[in-house]
Amino acid sequence: MVIRPLLFLGDPETTHEQTLRLLARIEPFAGILHRFLSVPNERLQVRLGSLAFANPVGLAGGFDKNAVAVRTLAGFGFGFLEIGAVTALAQPGNPKPRLYRLPADQALINRLGFNNEGAAAIGRRLRELRDSAIPLDIPLGVNIGRSKIVETKDAVEDFLAAFDPLYPYGDFFTLNVSSPNTPELRDLQEKSLLKSLLQAIQEKNRELAGRFGHSPKPILVKIAPDMEFSQVDDIVEVVFSEDISGIIATNATAFLREKLVSGSTEPGGLSGKPLRTLATSFVRHLYQATAGKLPIIGVGGIFTAEDAYEKIKAGASAVQIYTGFIYEGPAAVKRINEGLIRLMDRDGYRSISDAVGQDAEKAS
Repeated sequence: MVIRPLLFLGDPETTHEQTLRLLARIEPFAGILHRFLSVPNERLQVRLGSLAFANPVGLAGGFDKNAVAVRTLAGFGFGFLEIGAVTALAQPGNPKPRLYRLPADQALINRLGFNNEGAAAIGRRLRELRDSAIPLDIPLGVNIGRSKIVETKDAVEDFLAAFDPLYPYGDFFTLNVSSPNTPELRDLQEKSLLKSLLQAIQEKNRELAGRFGHSPKPILVKIAPDMEFSQVDDIVEVVFSEDISGIIATNATAFLREKLVSGSTEPGGLSGKPLRTLATSFVRHLYQATAGKLPIIGVGGIFTAEDAYEKIKAGASAVQIYTGFIYEGPAAVKRINEGLIRLMDRDGYRSISDAVGQDAEKAS
């Protein structure tokens, strides 16, 4: 926390890129980081279908878009990581400046626009990671988005073009149809368009699984908080019909500017504390709408153990952090996991799974 004021003096995106380069260089010390920052405790272990997490706190997509510091990030004690968003085509993203810190609100606004090196380059980097003699001992997810120059009518083929080369290297895949920073991307949340996308991805998933001789990979869908619950219900129907493994709720919001202490009106996706309550309401609705039968990963405004516990009791089997990691620093995951144990002790829960959905069930 001492170094944060110094880091916050610079341009946010430049500082973020410099931090990732530093993390990549200190990869040999990832094991030392893990010894200091992990919280090994069986009570924190969770399962999402075939995925097993040592603890319920993951890193959300968007932090390490190009998978340059995966092993070091794992050393911070996460139960799972997600890299990306990755697009089939390499793309520079939107014009700069495009990332803004709002310290008074404990928030960020970004309109990065899926800037990344593309599926082929990132696939090569992940292949090197997987070919290393030192295994990555936590699940790695790959977040996939639509290339900006691709029209909605061609989105399915574009997603498949990213999914195919990355398939051998991800433990699970997240279909990002909810970023506010790629024009018309959120159209893919519409029922018929989403169904077409999920059908095609699952068909390719089964084909590749057969080729590599294992079960299909878990597929998750990441949704936006800027919709009516009736549309969420349509998404749930499609997700169940296509045997999707879970939903990540939620992405950043394009709204809520009127609540910002900083008064910022910058366009883009708002993440951090202002999103917490809205994102939790989506988690709760999803849990109730699915009768707790579909795994949910809760994202949005998680800085503390109490924030994570709120999402879990609303129905999330696991959570992801991003803005909270930037503001709270390297020990954030450790503090959250230690706090979750205390909160379970207080409430008499033996495990995270015992706490999942308890508040949602009371409210239903």
